Amino acid sequence: MEPEHKDKTLIRKYLNQNCSPEEMKEVKRLMLVPGTQQIFDELLSENWTGLEAEENTDQPHLQEKLQQFYRNLEGEEARRSHQKGEEESTVRVIKQRTYLRYAAVMAVIFLGLGTYGILQYKKTPVAEQIAMREVLNPRGQRSRIVLPDSSAVYLGAGSRITFPEQFEANSREIALEGEAFFEVTKDPKKPFIVHTGKVQTRVLGTSFKIDAFKNRPLTIAVATGKVRVDEYLNETSKSLAILTPGQKVTYDQGMIKTANTEIDEINGWKAARLVFHNESLKEIATELERWYNVEISFDNKGKAKEKISVVLQADVPLNKIMKILAATGHFKYHITSRNVSIN
Repeated sequence: MEPEHKDKTLIRKYLNQNCSPEEMKEVKRLMLVPGTQQIFDELLSENWTGLEAEENTDQPHLQEKLQQFYRNLEGEEARRSHQKGEEESTVRVIKQRTYLRYAAVMAVIFLGLGTYGILQYKKTPVAEQIAMREVLNPRGQRSRIVLPDSSAVYLGAGSRITFPEQFEANSREIALEGEAFFEVTKDPKKPFIVHTGKVQTRVLGTSFKIDAFKNRPLTIAVATGKVRVDEYLNETSKSLAILTPGQKVTYDQGMIKTANTEIDEINGWKAARLVFHNESLKEIATELERWYNVEISFDNKGKAKEKISVVLQADVPLNKIMKILAATGHFKYHITSRNVSIN
C-alpha cells in the first residue's frame, strides 16, 4: 500500500483536532491550493452516515441537528445489536467509535468553524465555489500573469503562484513560492495580500518584488507605493516593516534587516537585469542555474566563495553571460550541454 500523501495526512490531523500551531498555518496555506477541497471531501466522506451540509448556520439550529445525528447513530447501533451475533460485538464497538469521532469532527466543522472558511467548503454549493488557478514556472522559464483585478505578476523561473479566478468582495489574496514582481491595481477597499509561508505582504496599490524561495531569506523590495509586512505565528500577528519606495526588508529565521535599495534595480528585474552587490560566485551561480536551467559546478571550492559585484542581463544566451561573469570573476569555464564547470 502506498503511503498517504502528506497533505492528506495533515488535513486528517486537522479534522481530528491534532494539529500543532505550525501545522494550522500550513492548513490555512493549503486552502489557497487547488485540489484541497477534494481532499476535504474525501476525508469527510469516510464512514459517512448521510448528514447533509446546512445552509442555516444558526447555532441553536446546528446544535439540534447534531443532537439528532447522535440519536440516529445510537438507534442504528441498537438495531445492529439485534441483527448481529455476539462474535461481531468488537466490530460494532469499533464502528461506533468511528462514527462518534466523525460526529465530533462535524461538531467542530459546524460549530467552531469560523476558522479560515472551512464551513464554506461544506455549505457552499459546488457551482458557487471559487475556482483556484496555479501557475508554475519550471527552471529556465518566466511568465507574466494578469490577475482578476488586472494586477500584473512577473513570475520568475522555478516559482509558483496560486490565486482565485475571482477575488472575494473585501480582499485579494494570493500565495507565492519563489520570486515575482507585482504591479498591483489600486483598490482602497480591497487590500492585496501575498502569502509567503508565515509572512504576509499587504498593499492597496503599488509595485514591489518578493523573493521567497524555500531555505533562503525572504526579501521584499518596494518600487512604488507603500507595503506592510507582517508575520503570523500561533494565531497572532507581528509587524515586521512598513516599506516605502527604495526600501527592502530581509527576514531570515526570525531576524529582520531593513535597507535601502535602488528602485531601478527592482524594476530592472522584470527585464531580466540581475544586479549583484558583493555576492559570492556560488550565490550568483545558483541564480543563473534557475534562470537558464543548468547545473554549475566549481572545480575549485575556494573560487565559489569569492565575492564580486556585477550586473548581468539574463535574457542573452548562456555563453555570453558566462563570458561577462568570467571576466569579472577572473576564472575559466567550460559548457557541456546543460552543465557548466568553473575552474
